[in-house]
Formats: sequence, structure tokens, C-alpha cells
Amino acid sequence: MIEPILMCILLVLACISVLSDNLRRSIVFLGAFSLTMALTYLYYNAPDVALAEAAIGVGLSTIMYLVALKKIAVYSIIYVDEHADQISDDQITGISNSIIKPLELFLERTEEIEPQIAYSNHSLESIIEEDLHDFIIYKKDHLTYFYGKASDLIFQDIIANMNETIDNIEEIRVVFRDEVLSDDAIE
Repeated sequence: MIEPILMCILLVLACISVLSDNLRRSIVFLGAFSLTMALTYLYYNAPDVALAEAAIGVGLSTIMYLVALKKIAVYSIIYVDEHADQISDDQITGISNSIIKPLELFLERTEEIEPQIAYSNHSLESIIEEDLHDFIIYKKDHLTYFYGKASDLIFQDIIANMNETIDNIEEIRVVFRDEVLSDDAIE
């Protein structure tokens, strides 16, 4: 009777750890998965394997993942094109070569952080309201707007080094989103 319960718990914990949006939460669920696996080994009369799973899977691996996660910094960038019904590969390639790739190289080499790039066709107001991203790139007509917080030192470094990073900066406008409203900045 306990075997199906353990298998269901293992399946649920594995799915949650893989599908979770938060890496720290995924690591905690992975530790819970290892603990449940150790209990499963005990149920099958393998105490030596259960002890190894508890020591390595629950203890050592969880601590190592948490330490590694603390050392990795991720900088979230989103490109917003709210006029597109669907973001196509051609649009991504166009913006990628001119702005995204140079930003990625700058962040990886100079700031030593991992950029995470997302593309969206939601409204700019909803993206700013969600406040999930560190850097917002918004294209309107022939101008490109960079939205970031004035308190964000990485955003300030990007803006300070734009001449060296991005080829054509005449059509780029910088907006500090914690100083102005989004509607005022676009008009």
C-alpha cells in the first residue's frame, strides 16, 4: 500500500522540481525528492543505499546547488514588440545582431553575469507593471527605448558603454523607469 504512495510522491516532486520557475525552489524540491528516494530505499530493505542517498542526495548535492546558485548572477532582458501578432525568427535575428548580441557579450565579459533574453508581444505597460525584468528594450517606430532602473548599476554600466557596445546609438533613447512614467517617456 505504501509503494504506490511513494511512487506518486516521487513523480510529483520530480515534476515540480523540473517545472518550477524559481531555481531555489527547484533545488529544495530536488532535495525533497532525494529524501523520498531514501525512504523508498528503506522500504525496499536497502539501508546502505538509503543512507548514501540521504547523505549525498539530500545533504551534499542540495548544499552544492544552493552555493552554485548564489554565485551565478542572471540579468533579465526582454525585447518588447507589442505590434507583432507573433514574434518571428526574422524579427529576433534582426534585433539580435544589432542590439542583443553586443549586450550579451558586454554582460558576459565586462560584468561577468549571465544574460537571460526574452521576447514578448505584450504591452509595454504590462511588462513594466510586472517588474520581472532588469532591462527592457522597446521598439517604437524608428526609435529603440532602453528601460532600466536608475539604481541598477549594471544598467548604468550598459548606458555608459553604449558607444563601444552598440554600433548605431543615434536611434536609442534611455528611460529610467523609476524616475518617469512609461507614457511620458514614449511621447
